[in-house]
Order: sequence, then structure tokens, then C-alpha cells
Amino acid sequence: MKARIVALVHQYFNEIVSWRRYLHAHPELSNFEVGTAKFVAEKLNQFGLEVTTNIAGNGVVGLLKGNLPESRCVALRADLDALPITEVNDFDFASKNIGVMHACGHDVHTANLLGVAKVLSEMKDELTGTVKFIFQPSEEKIPSGAQAMIKAGILENPKPEAILGLHVSPEIEVENLGFHAGKFMASSDEIYLKVIGKGGHAAQLLQTINPLFVAAEILLKLKTFSDATIPIVLNFGKIEGKGATNVVPDFVEIAGTLRCFDETIRFGLHQQIANVAQQIAIENKAVCEVNILEGYPVLVNNETLTAKSEKLIAEIIGKENCLAVPQRMGSEDFAYYTHQIPACFFRLGVGNKLKGISAAIHTPNFNVDENAFKTSIPAMVYWALKV
Repeated sequence: MKARIVALVHQYFNEIVSWRRYLHAHPELSNFEVGTAKFVAEKLNQFGLEVTTNIAGNGVVGLLKGNLPESRCVALRADLDALPITEVNDFDFASKNIGVMHACGHDVHTANLLGVAKVLSEMKDELTGTVKFIFQPSEEKIPSGAQAMIKAGILENPKPEAILGLHVSPEIEVENLGFHAGKFMASSDEIYLKVIGKGGHAAQLLQTINPLFVAAEILLKLKTFSDATIPIVLNFGKIEGKGATNVVPDFVEIAGTLRCFDETIRFGLHQQIANVAQQIAIENKAVCEVNILEGYPVLVNNETLTAKSEKLIAEIIGKENCLAVPQRMGSEDFAYYTHQIPACFFRLGVGNKLKGISAAIHTPNFNVDENAFKTSIPAMVYWALKV
């Protein structure tokens, strides 16, 4: 079985790379993945899968049924959307859509899962049960595509016993995968504060209430909420007050993010942030409007499934290529699946220092070593057959 999987991956490798390059050249933003979804559906139909489209927008699901199709079901997931980034790479398959780029590797995720579907469709005689292929829109934007697809019923009829997903990691060298059991990726919430004072001439202290000073006091207090030992990150990346050197603005807007690994702490912090910001505003005769946009929950890898998955995958890619990786403060909407069914989410090494491939995700020069497909596709195919 292992030899057959590896042989098929090598046989179709160049074709899979061409899919990735097509997707990379034609990126689409969250909730606008129309062309990407059409491309995916066409390939799945060619492979002989049962295909459903337009799920929660542009979501696509393919079913591959083997022997005794109702005996078991497992799921594999990829995401479709790109980011609002202008690419600076100069290769011939760079983004043709100005201001949009697959800077997070979702082109790799999608081509990878198409490759898995292609190989598994060639191995139906060795498949027991059903494999559900989930191609999900809007991972990069709240509201989450994963949450919407779950609400649309993709984890039913049939219900998967387990789900597997991956994410590219340029900090991990190609040929390696990274695993972490338990709480793996942080929750993510967006924090919006509007501090309302009283604008006017900057020289008239008694006639104005400067929301900039109130905002500064709030930020300094909220800075103390971050705690590397728990860990918790509360950080802010935007403050905007449309005044001038001699003009106090009427209000200031602040935007930031909250990350942590405990759902109880997370929602407790929502209330604490609001209490602190509003109390400081009151003390300064100002007002603070608080809007906390609930994002992704903590991504929790089922410990039993993750241990089993790593052991299985090591059988085909080698134990030495299965690495232990630490928790990540980054977030992922795959987390929603992990709160519904046993799940394992792992990191795919796509870096290659010798080739100069090391740029971080979400940067305009991000790139991958496409040889990573020779690791990821065998891993997922073997998992789907054996887990």
C-alpha cells in the first residue's frame, strides 16, 4: 500500500504542482472564491467523487466511497481564500489579481487536498468506508467559513469519525511535519474601542476632553493583561484620532486582538476589558464604547487521535520527519471542527533555506518548496486509508 501511494504521488506530482500554480496565479478573497470553487469542483468530478457545491457560499464537499461505504467516514479539510496583499515575487505564476495573494498557503492546501483525492480515487479498491473532502471558504475573515459550513451540515450525512487538516509552515524545512497534541492554536478575538471626549482647540484645556490621553491611559492599563506564563496576548495595532497639532478630536478609535488558550479565561477577559476601558473613560469624563468581535475558538487537537495520526503518518514518511512543535499564538478556524469531532491539525514544512525559501506567511514575498507535496499527500492518503 505504501509503495503504491508513493508511486502515485510521484506519477501525478507535476500535475498537482500545476494546480497549485494555477490557484496561486488566480487568488480570490474570502467569500469571493467563485473561480477557485469551480476549479475544485471540476477536478473532483473528474476523479469520480460525489460533489456538492455552493455550501455556505463557495464551499465544496466531495465524497469518495470505497468498500462498505457506510462502515466508517473520515474527513479532510482545505481552505480556499487568499489575502489582500500585493505580491512581489516575480515568478511566472505570481498573482494576476493585483492586491490579492495566496500569502498564507491556501493554494497549497487546496492543491494538496485535490492531490489526495486524485490518489485515493485511484485506490478505491483499498479504501473501506467513505472519505469526505471539505474545501472551505473564508478562513481568513470573520465570520468563519468553517463555522458556516458546520451550520450548513457538512459534519452530517455521513458524520465523520475524525477530521485531519494541515497548514504550511515556512519555518519548518520541507519533508517534515509538525505535531502538537491538545491545545495547539490560540483563540482570536477582535477588540474595538471608541473613546469619545470633547473636541476643540488644543490650547483650551478646560473646554476640551482629550480622548487621546484617555485612550493612552486605557492602553497602558490593558497592556498589563498580557501574560506569557498563561499565556495571554492582548495587543493593539491601530489607534486613530483625526485631530491636528492644535485640534483635539472628538473621538479616538482603537483596534486590537486578544489571544489565549482557555475559553473560560477568554470570555472573562472580554468583560474585564470592557470594565477597565469604560471605568477609565468615566474617571476622565469621557465615554468608551466597547465592541468585541468574537473570533475563532482555541484549536484543540484530540490527544488520542493526534498520537495515532502521528504514529500512522510516521510509517509512510519516516519517524524522523515527524517533529514536535510548540503551541502557536496564531489562530485558525479549523478550531471549530475540533470542538465538534476528534481532530488533528498539523504543520507542513515548506521552507528550504538552501533555496532561499523562508519568508513568513502573510508577507508579499511568501513562497513554498513544492516538494512538500511529496510528504503531505502520502501522509493524508495513508491516514485516510488506515486511521
